Amino acid sequence: MKENLSEILFKPRINVVETSTVSNSGAAQLTAHGQDEARKWYRILRREYWAWLGLDPIETESIFATIAMSDKPRTSELLDTVGGYQPGNWNYEWMQRAVKFQVAAKEASQQEQKEQAKQQYLLSSYSATIAAYPHFKGDDLATTAQALAHTNFVAAMEHSPYHCKVIEIPVDNKRVPCYLHLPDTDSVKPVVLVSGGLDTIQTELYPFFERFLAPAGFAMLCVDLPGSGYCNHWRLQQDSSRIHLAILDYLPEIPWVDHGRVAMLGYRFAGNVAARLAFIAAERLRAIVTIGAPVDRLFTDVQRFQSLPQMYQDCLANRSGVNSVNKESLFYRCLPLSLKTQGLLGGARTSTPMFVVGRKNDLISPEADLSLLSSASRDCKVELLKEQDSLENYDQIFTEVTHWLQKQL
Repeated sequence: MKENLSEILFKPRINVVETSTVSNSGAAQLTAHGQDEARKWYRILRREYWAWLGLDPIETESIFATIAMSDKPRTSELLDTVGGYQPGNWNYEWMQRAVKFQVAAKEASQQEQKEQAKQQYLLSSYSATIAAYPHFKGDDLATTAQALAHTNFVAAMEHSPYHCKVIEIPVDNKRVPCYLHLPDTDSVKPVVLVSGGLDTIQTELYPFFERFLAPAGFAMLCVDLPGSGYCNHWRLQQDSSRIHLAILDYLPEIPWVDHGRVAMLGYRFAGNVAARLAFIAAERLRAIVTIGAPVDRLFTDVQRFQSLPQMYQDCLANRSGVNSVNKESLFYRCLPLSLKTQGLLGGARTSTPMFVVGRKNDLISPEADLSLLSSASRDCKVELLKEQDSLENYDQIFTEVTHWLQKQL
C-alpha cells in the first residue's frame, strides 16, 4: 500500500544530507565561536520573527529544547546538526509540528470553520517553512518541507477573505511562480513587490499583506531571491535584480494591478535589490523601501564579512553556487554585490523616493550603509529601529512604511 504524506513525514530516514554540510565541506569543524547569541546553534534563531508570524513562543522553545537534548550523532558540536531525518533533527521536529497543524486545519475545514482553518493552514505552512530554513538548494529535506509549506499556504488562501493568484513570470525561457495577493478584484490596485532575505521564501511574507497592505488597498506581489525558493535556477551575482526587472516588464500583462503605481519593499538582501532598482528602473517605480539592507560594507570589509555567522556565509555560498569553506574566495566572489563598487551608490542621486530602515550596531547593514542609502535619493526618509529585535519593532515599522507608501502611490 502506498504511504500517505503524513506517514512519509513521520518516518525517520538516516541517509540524507545534513543542512550545515550542503554548502560547506568543512562543516564538521564548526564550533560555537562567533555563533548567534554565543549559543551552540548553526541556524540563526529568529524567535521574535517567528512569534510575529503567529507561532507560539513556548512551543518554539520546546522544539529547541528537544533538539538540544537529542543524543543522536551530530555533524559538529552545534546543536541543530543532528544528521538524518529522525528525532532531534531540525527539519524532523518542525515538520512534525507542521503536520499537526495541517491535521487541525483539515478538521476545521470539514466543520466549515473558515477562519480557524485558514489560521491552522498558515501555521502549518510557517512551520514547514522553518523546517526548510535556511532553504539551501541541494538540501533534500528542505525541498520536501518547502513543498508542504506551499501546499498548505495555498490551502490557507482558499479559506481567506482575500484573493491569492499564482502568477508565472517569464524569465530567461523559464517561468517563476509568484504569489499575487489582492484585497479584492473590484478594481486595479497599486502593487508592492516584496522580497525577503537570503534565508527567506515567499510563503512567510503574507502577514505584511494581511495586516498592513490589504487594509490600505494595496496588492502585494512576492518573489524569491536568486538561488532560493522558486528562483533556485538562478545564481546570486552582480546583476541581482534581473528577476525583479523581468517582473516589472511583465506587470502590464497582469490585469489586477496598476503597472504605473508600483513600489518595492526589500528586507535584508532584497533591500540590496530594491536599492539597485531605484537607479536602474527609476522610471518604473514610484517608491523603494529597504529594511536592514546590506549594500556595501558587508561585501567590501573582509573582517566584517568573515565575522558573519556561518549560516549566513553558507547562504551566500549556496545562492552563488560555491563552497563556503574558503572564506577569502567567497569574500571576493561577493565583492561585486556592493552597490558602491558597482558605481550606483556614492554618486548621483536617484529621483525615486526611498524609505530606509536600519538598526544601530547591525553587522549586516551598518550605519555606513545607512548613510550611503540616505544620500542615494533626493527624497529619502530614514528610520532607526531599536537594537533589540521585537514584535513591537515589526508592527511599528510596517505601520510607518504603509502610511508612507499611501502617500507615494
